[in-house]
Amino acid sequence: MFEKRILTIYSIIVGILFLISGIGKSLDTAAFSELIYQYGFRYFMILAPAIVLAEILIGLFLVLLINPRRYSMLSFVLLSVFTAAFAYAYFRRGVTDCGCFGSLQHAALSPMLTFGRNAILLIMAFVVWRKYPEEKTDTPAWKKILVSAGMVVAIFLSGYSYRLPYYFQKNESIHLYQDKDIRETALSKYLKTSRDSSYMVFCFSYSCPHCWNSIENFRQFRSSGVVDSVMALTTGNDSDRLVFIRDFNPDFSFRHVSADSLTGMINVFPTAFIIEKDTVKYVIQGTLPSPVTYTKQYRKPQ
Repeated sequence: MFEKRILTIYSIIVGILFLISGIGKSLDTAAFSELIYQYGFRYFMILAPAIVLAEILIGLFLVLLINPRRYSMLSFVLLSVFTAAFAYAYFRRGVTDCGCFGSLQHAALSPMLTFGRNAILLIMAFVVWRKYPEEKTDTPAWKKILVSAGMVVAIFLSGYSYRLPYYFQKNESIHLYQDKDIRETALSKYLKTSRDSSYMVFCFSYSCPHCWNSIENFRQFRSSGVVDSVMALTTGNDSDRLVFIRDFNPDFSFRHVSADSLTGMINVFPTAFIIEKDTVKYVIQGTLPSPVTYTKQYRKPQ
């Protein structure tokens, strides 16, 4: 009896983590699909909604203890795939933020802590899979109703927040500042440049989940040397600014500007401008890729 209680606790813990992960991604499935691209799996981006729904469904079954042995096995398989994918992205592509909890993730966990957490969850899922007793009982009607209602909401959220990733859009709109001399743009008010240097100006809102997912990659642009200098233009209210400082402990230069000033320059949060030889060379709209992905996607051989 004691062993079954421990197994039940393991099942609920793994289920809750799957639910949080799936719900967080369902709130912005488009950002999750972009994260898959950054991981290096471009042709799997279209599977983002299916992965989100699978996480929520498995989470519901594990939390409600509906055939936990079978669904812990599925959770073990998915966790193994996710961990292997993140390991590839980290060691081969320089991605350090797993983005595991989507819009519900306020701060990036270090890669080693991410691997450690996943290892613990893998052990729990494996133990439940191998040790939980087989039960041939009918699922109560209330559990079936709860799962069905949860999946209807999840399907709506993931569908509503999903759009064709911009990497697949053939007619992507060209930003007004593209290929413009910086002196012809509003950026010149905030940045003094030198023709011998390259810069990134990262525009974001304190309360934007897309922006949170991009902060670690923004830091890497500075440390990797892909650009010579970085700065951020930020907007939002004071309470969100304090939360941002507390959670992210920014170690980069950022300047607070009015929302009107930023919306006059950008169409979406976040937006990054890459400036080379006083010219806006690239405009990256949406979640910022890692420097490795940026180099492969945007930089052309000379």
